[in-house]
Amino acid sequence: MRLLFIGSEIRHELGCAASLGMFGYDVLYLHIGFRYRPLAWRNVCLDYSCLKIKTAEIPSLKLPQVLLHTKSVIPEDILHYNPDIVFSTPSVPTYVGRYLAKLTDSPLVLRIWGVRANKLMDHLLHGKNYSEIVLFPASILHNMVQIYNSKAAVTLDVSTMKFLRKIMPSARKIKLVYPTYAALYGNGNDYELLKIKELIERGDYIFGFVTMSKTGSVFRLEQQPLFKILYVIAKRCPEINVVIAGGTLGEARRRFRLSSMPKNLLFAGSGISDNAIKALYEHAKLVVIPVFSRSVSNRLLEALFYRRPILTNSVALELHPELRECTIVSDDYNKYPEIIKDLLRQDHVLEELHLKVKMIWDKLFSSRVQAVEMLKAIKEIT
Repeated sequence: MRLLFIGSEIRHELGCAASLGMFGYDVLYLHIGFRYRPLAWRNVCLDYSCLKIKTAEIPSLKLPQVLLHTKSVIPEDILHYNPDIVFSTPSVPTYVGRYLAKLTDSPLVLRIWGVRANKLMDHLLHGKNYSEIVLFPASILHNMVQIYNSKAAVTLDVSTMKFLRKIMPSARKIKLVYPTYAALYGNGNDYELLKIKELIERGDYIFGFVTMSKTGSVFRLEQQPLFKILYVIAKRCPEINVVIAGGTLGEARRRFRLSSMPKNLLFAGSGISDNAIKALYEHAKLVVIPVFSRSVSNRLLEALFYRRPILTNSVALELHPELRECTIVSDDYNKYPEIIKDLLRQDHVLEELHLKVKMIWDKLFSSRVQAVEMLKAIKEIT
């Protein structure tokens, strides 16, 4: 059976495709990203194995361009792939997927998360983005149209599932399958890995990922509050190193208008490789990753993938309630420094959290579980 995946979020989309490739299915992943990459085999690492997956990439497209000139934006080798089932993510990937599904009369499966309308209160409270009120009805309508035009819909988190079932109570085809994660390890950059090694050798540290290249409402909603939390932790806990990936010291000073930084606030840089990311997670005593938007968090998924002890907030539990069993949860960010000080004094508690994260990952997020659950969804439509 040939399975075509189309998406703009490479981690869990490629993770889903690779999990089915691991079971022997012929899978191809088309990424709608930043550049053109011809169809080629790519090495993808899941939690328990690495394998070669066929992938291609095309630059990001505007919705009118896709609707009016769909065929012209799709590479020829993708047009001739002849899939048995097409999987897509919302918006542009769905319209590309719908076109390709019609070519071969194949069912279209929508993998959906982070519905804009479901994040309205997050945007208002944390991002101060009041224009979302105007976009709320359009978001609901757009998602309803995409679901009705698909053979089945798979949600990646509980919050999205509840929201969609509320606005579409008759849509029985909405399923819940938690995402898995794909790592893309390469040969690595010697200078980069040396820098990461120097950071690690400075001693125990807590870790956070702030993507400083993001802009607009997404930056205000997600990255800005996370950086402020990590900054306050470093300032109030001078004895604890706080390592941030996703930006440099200079970027942090510019983005947050700070003339000075605590000496224990360390920056791993932006655009770092998966090899470097792996090393940073594996040596972190604790990962601080509160979630500020009701949308699947790649950073949270990443921390789970590397089985690290996690400090997060209640929004993460709205996405994945089972995380209550394996994470430390608090919405009082002013208390984070004290919570961390207490945790770092108790190695046995951190080890227990590590083992519990591993157990929850294997039970709900692993590539094997992903493949089995997606095969159930496939069986229902074939």
